[in-house]
Amino acid sequence: MISNTKSMLQRWLVLPAFCMVFWISAQAQRVINEEILAQGTIDLAPGIQIDKINAGYTLWLPDKNPIKGLILFTHARRDTLQTNELIDAALKKNLAVMYATTSNRLDFFFDEARIREIRGYLNSVIENYSIPRKNLMYCGMSLEGTRALKLVIDDAINKHKNHLKPLAVAICDSPLDMVRFHNEMVKAVKLNFDPIASNEGKWVSSYLENNLGGTPKDNFEAYASYSPFCYALQSKETLNSFKGIAVRAYTEPDVNWWIENRRKDYYGMNSIDLAAFVNALKIHGHDQAELIITTDKGFSDNGSRHPHNWSIVDEKELVQWFSNLLNE
Repeated sequence: MISNTKSMLQRWLVLPAFCMVFWISAQAQRVINEEILAQGTIDLAPGIQIDKINAGYTLWLPDKNPIKGLILFTHARRDTLQTNELIDAALKKNLAVMYATTSNRLDFFFDEARIREIRGYLNSVIENYSIPRKNLMYCGMSLEGTRALKLVIDDAINKHKNHLKPLAVAICDSPLDMVRFHNEMVKAVKLNFDPIASNEGKWVSSYLENNLGGTPKDNFEAYASYSPFCYALQSKETLNSFKGIAVRAYTEPDVNWWIENRRKDYYGMNSIDLAAFVNALKIHGHDQAELIITTDKGFSDNGSRHPHNWSIVDEKELVQWFSNLLNE
């Protein structure tokens, strides 16, 4: 249900033509959707393109104030009339939930401007809705989890004026070591066993090479520097970026599924990055880092088995974990 139509239309008149804001009221929540219209395509690899999506954000706010904190995802979500278990659980805890995106749904954050774009959306929401700046949790599945860690590292290393250090980060089966990731993508292309794995390998390896100056052999330093975690380097500066931040890494390392369906082993799974990352944090004295391993919880929306899926995350328990951190 869209409320206050006249006010909304007046708001449109003073906004740039490429920006639209919707205010939606539904039960115990307020939903704000801001979109910046985008057109055109993005080249991932020769012969592989994706359409740009509208940048901006969708924000779920609890009705009651003060708002205790905010959970951030970095992908598009425009189904503003629909909630899910995580959003429902967060609103009940007086937490806001935000989905923010650039025009590239497969953004690796190679460009610092894209990180600044997401930071801009987040800063605007924090200021406009009086959300405690220190009470943030970044979340993400796969590449979105990679982006979550990049946001943390960027803030710590570049020391931005508008500080955005989250209280917690929760990532799910995300690629972190781009040296390993590139090598496994190239292997999938050469193997050509499964069309999904082969196509992913083609565009990912090409995209990494175009943005990082060639292969890891050509420019190892660029790959290591870009990686949220590189096993061969294990930068103390990068690991120190997570000091004082509670970290959760979810994964379901069903190696037999990967062997049978993709001809990938442990080296081809993101689980290896997550385990090494959590272990490195612990070695460096981080006592709030944990690896959460699940079994038989990974399924796609159509019900088919796939361990690389956000379904392995217990969303209600995750929100409770974050809420407990706020109360400590």
